[in-house]
Amino acid sequence: MNDDAMVAVDGLSRTYPSAAGAVHALRDVSFRIAPGTLAALVGKSGSGKTTLLNCVGGLDRPSAGRVTIGDADVTALDEAGRTALRRSTVSFVFQTFGLLPMLSAAENVGLPLRMRRLPHAARRERVAQLLELVGLTAHAEQRPGELSGGQQQRVAIARALANSPRLLIADEPTGQLDAETGASIMDLLRTVVRTEGTTAIISTHDTTLHDLADQRLHLADGVLV
Repeated sequence: MNDDAMVAVDGLSRTYPSAAGAVHALRDVSFRIAPGTLAALVGKSGSGKTTLLNCVGGLDRPSAGRVTIGDADVTALDEAGRTALRRSTVSFVFQTFGLLPMLSAAENVGLPLRMRRLPHAARRERVAQLLELVGLTAHAEQRPGELSGGQQQRVAIARALANSPRLLIADEPTGQLDAETGASIMDLLRTVVRTEGTTAIISTHDTTLHDLADQRLHLADGVLV
């Protein structure tokens, strides 16, 4: 990569076949995101935000173009390579929290560390650090069903940070939350970027959250405007 961008997207297009003809979800999208930046991806529902995030994070393959994260050419990786990238470099936060209901908040956060076979003491220390970061130290032993929606999303963010990803991708993380809670989650993500040194791309259709970002990317009908 010939610049210092954490994320570089060049000429990205994604076309899906349909009964009515080709659907152009993304059209020749290009941008750069510097390390340690909180970027807001904004646009109406159906504008292509999720498709773009999936292509950047290696969950989907573009029809044309290139995605680079750090020094890794995501679009050149095979399935095993993209899986390894998601384990080591990229983490996702979704609108649906995806927590395991039978596990406590601490156990949910520690799950990626357990999968990495991190020693118990180191795992416990990292989980405590993350729960403090997201303001849930007092709720460590509670299960998701005992937490509010905003608290569950905070647990999901802490879990996404467990393996210290270089890039955090959040797809409408405030979509199920009321305006005040959504703003607090966006503010938390800004704190995460500063504290953890993570680069983050957050998609949202909530225009009140745009000003909390360092950079704004506006999609309309698959085109960056």
